[in-house]
Amino acid sequence: MNINQIAPRMATCLVCLCLTAPVYAQLPAMPAKTSNSAPAEAAQQPADSTVAQLDAATAATAKGDNAATAAALETSAMALEKEAAQSSAGEFKDKLSGQTGKLKALIPLAKSGMLKGDVLTKAIGFVKTALAANRLSRLMGGGGGLVGKASLLTGGLNLMKGGLGGIGGSALSGGSSLIDGALGSVGKLGSMGSAAEPAVKNQLGGVLNFAKGLL
Repeated sequence: MNINQIAPRMATCLVCLCLTAPVYAQLPAMPAKTSNSAPAEAAQQPADSTVAQLDAATAATAKGDNAATAAALETSAMALEKEAAQSSAGEFKDKLSGQTGKLKALIPLAKSGMLKGDVLTKAIGFVKTALAANRLSRLMGGGGGLVGKASLLTGGLNLMKGGLGGIGGSALSGGSSLIDGALGSVGKLGSMGSAAEPAVKNQLGGVLNFAKGLL
């Protein structure tokens, strides 16, 4: 094949490329793949900022940071008051408000550096217990079944257990066994469904009665 035969073919190819290039330019871009590795419910479970502030107050006291302790207590108290206000009338709403008032009374001591760590730990233990009891009570009285509330119930029970740890003594020893029993029953909601609810309600009732007497 000589040069005179090659030249016309090259010209034809160039014309074809020019005609098809705009077509490819107009094709829609393929959407990028999105990852589904993170479960959707993870985004629906925000961290408990109220409890985090209570823990921050404890940590600041251990470091001797009076200003940070007072600030964390003030933030905690506001959040606790808001949660109590959003609760329906009931004894645990009142108990939460009462424990919040006692916590607020410690703020001037924290600012002056007179607040002792063991006093704060015990006060926060009572606040956490009241907060957990109020939340559990609301979950039980909110209507509907408990099957879809298993994670919230577990969170409330563990919060109360942590609160009892701060109180210590017979409160911890007596309440822990009740909470462990309730956690065991709640754990069966996933496998047994509504059939496990009577046992769960019975166990939770025992936990709340205990908290009522303690607070």
